[in-house]
Amino acid sequence: MNADDNRVVAGPCAARRQDVLAQTLWMRKRDLALHLGEGVSWEDSPPAMDLGELMELRAACGVDGPGARVYFQAEDHFLRSRIEPFQAMFTTWMNGAKAQVQGRDVPFTQVITWCQDAGDNEARKTLSEEVRRLCRFLAPFSHATWEALLALLDELGYRDYISYCEIKKGVCLAEQRQRADEFLEETRGVYFPRISSLLEEVTGLELSRAHRFDAIYLLGLRYLDHLFPSTLDLEGLLEFFHAMGLPVKGNPALKVHLEGIPGRQSYCIPVDIPGEVHVVAGPVRGWLDLESVLHEMGHALGFLFTDPGLPPEDKDFFQSGALSEAFAFLFQKMGLSPLFLERFLGLDPPQARIVSEVHATKWLALARRYAAKFVIEEENFRKGRLSRGQEYYAEIMARGTGFRYDPETYLFDLMPDFYSLDYFQAYIGAAAIWNHLEASLGEEWLFLGEAGRLLRGWWKEGNRLDLETFLKEELGLGLDVQAFARSLSG
Repeated sequence: MNADDNRVVAGPCAARRQDVLAQTLWMRKRDLALHLGEGVSWEDSPPAMDLGELMELRAACGVDGPGARVYFQAEDHFLRSRIEPFQAMFTTWMNGAKAQVQGRDVPFTQVITWCQDAGDNEARKTLSEEVRRLCRFLAPFSHATWEALLALLDELGYRDYISYCEIKKGVCLAEQRQRADEFLEETRGVYFPRISSLLEEVTGLELSRAHRFDAIYLLGLRYLDHLFPSTLDLEGLLEFFHAMGLPVKGNPALKVHLEGIPGRQSYCIPVDIPGEVHVVAGPVRGWLDLESVLHEMGHALGFLFTDPGLPPEDKDFFQSGALSEAFAFLFQKMGLSPLFLERFLGLDPPQARIVSEVHATKWLALARRYAAKFVIEEENFRKGRLSRGQEYYAEIMARGTGFRYDPETYLFDLMPDFYSLDYFQAYIGAAAIWNHLEASLGEEWLFLGEAGRLLRGWWKEGNRLDLETFLKEELGLGLDVQAFARSLSG
């Protein structure tokens, strides 16, 4: 720790910072092992703080300013350790639950992956009925986990979940709710004609008859995989990044695990920023797989080019994931852009146009989905109706996406710490970064080394800025939902 670090976080807060960092690195190693299917032992874990120690740390660090990041990181570990038994019980029951579809078992934990491949409308309808039944059975376990969290927040002195998240993330959720409502209204006129037309073309279904699982299949893009180049591999992607001014090929700090089945849940786990970063994904055999890998590589690249001399609060401790998610979405968007499809993947222009236009509709659909999810979560938690928010969830998701959502799936669609807000902001932020790069370097920016230089300069600062501050200070832009809406008309 250098002198500058001492001026940022000093006294007892700085003294405990290394303890919090050690706990953070250990938890990341544990998460990596779990995602790779390896055994995990708690015997070597650093000792977690008890409630008394945590309160002492809060008094030393405060809940705003640089020291707050140390405190909130420690608080995250405290909450996770206390909730772990409830989550373990929930996970055990989920892992054993199975849907029955046309004589086949579909594990509850693989419903999304299965649905992405399910081109049979009737099979998806049956799946929705089975999942509704399973959710009714599993809901008490999910609810118990949330109730345990809320009880702990009360023990920590927070007024309610809204207050906890606002203090931790440094945002006014009511203002963000207004932005999400504005976004849903601004993009409504563009979205519904596009999604209705695509759905009917791909499945033959009218939007008024379509279910959430029809949306999962539609946005999975598997019906376009016959256009996917079979020659694409990880080496080719790494060479592309190198040409873009992002030299990661041969970098021992980057570990990419492409295994399992296509479409598996993907993760980027930065065990030690920037010295050890893992990307865990399925094999790249279609458009969804390419999106997943590029999204996680967007996270990984940001971690790999972070200045190692930054203090942990600017490098390792995250109160919001929106900034990192914005760069992840930027790379995901890049991979299905017309120029990338034609020049790098070798698709002919008509094929590239088909893929890119479908992806543009998917992009908008997902941005609206997360905006609607945030609206629901803000409303339900503000009114204290965790266990009574199902009908509002079904109503707003249908209004926002056009697809029918079953009330029973409500608890299984909740995201901790309002991460739905991080995702929503990240879609808007990714569009702003894309527009800035295009305005600064031209439409072919993704093939220019200058783009890599700009990105590395931004990433060097790590997590020092939140997304809105980054856009304002570095690009002179805001989280402008109207600008995002205008970009859809092109």
